[in-house]
Amino acid sequence: MTEAARPRPIVHIGYHKTATTWLQKAIFPAATSHAWVPRATTQKALLSPPGMHFDADAARAVLGMADQALPVVLSEENLSGYPHNGGLHGLIGPEMARRIHAALPDARIVVFIRNQPDIVRSTYAQYVSGGGTWGLSRYLHTHSRVRGALTRAYKAPAFEFEHFEFDRLITIYDELFGADRVHVFAYEALRDRDAILARLRTEVGLTLPEDFAPAASANRSFGPASLLALRFVNLFTRQSVVNKSWLIDLPGGQGIRHGAKWVLGHLPGSSARGHRLPDAVHRRVVEHYAASNRRLAAMLDATGRGLPLAELGYPLETGQVEAGTVRNPA
Repeated sequence: MTEAARPRPIVHIGYHKTATTWLQKAIFPAATSHAWVPRATTQKALLSPPGMHFDADAARAVLGMADQALPVVLSEENLSGYPHNGGLHGLIGPEMARRIHAALPDARIVVFIRNQPDIVRSTYAQYVSGGGTWGLSRYLHTHSRVRGALTRAYKAPAFEFEHFEFDRLITIYDELFGADRVHVFAYEALRDRDAILARLRTEVGLTLPEDFAPAASANRSFGPASLLALRFVNLFTRQSVVNKSWLIDLPGGQGIRHGAKWVLGHLPGSSARGHRLPDAVHRRVVEHYAASNRRLAAMLDATGRGLPLAELGYPLETGQVEAGTVRNPA
């Protein structure tokens, strides 16, 4: 087998809210060409070592590389950074890129992105689902709503718009692995799952069973009324997000929260399909991300990886995208 045809390890780095659960449960474990590594193992190998304690040989040992008959496939969205703390002020994403390159220098990198008006809305919904109590404005602008050391992102990380400037992290991976081994997928393209699976086969080298028919994603996203009700319930537990308020940390409060999520998720009309950001927040998102998306479009076009970003709702010019969201295809 030639070097070009040799199967390589695959590392899927996220981002969050881009159908990662579907990929981790329905797609990657079904591969016949690669050995699926559970998320907990990936986290232990790459994310758990403190900043100056990472050792590439130790990471490979944790991943069980010496015992694998097939190249591994890893999928862990926190490798791109946790959005509720801004990827620890943007430091996690680049560090994980360096760690992946040190441990798996021949890997192919899979990145799923999503238009920012939609991913910001969905990230806030995830924050509330995880126990958050703050309103959208306070969540998005935490550092301007606090005082003292809490205003400094390097001391007290919180959501940062910079986290979803996709071009910056993709550039780092291009420089480390080469653009031909960094595969960028648009979440919005999941409307055509067959096309996504075809790209994973032909570009990434992932082989799936001939009769493979993956189940659709079952994730639900809450609408405005459900989010408001859940924020109230979340006042009675300290878990599970850092930046929140609470009235009392009730024994069993976490169970109450999960029960409320189940009930709210099954109420008629509770889905966030078609829900949009408030106009002022949408304008802020467009203004922030237009330049980043233009850089991303130019970079992808120059390397033969072009995506129709404007058609998929990614702001490219200030005022270009009308308020609203691309409907969840999953």
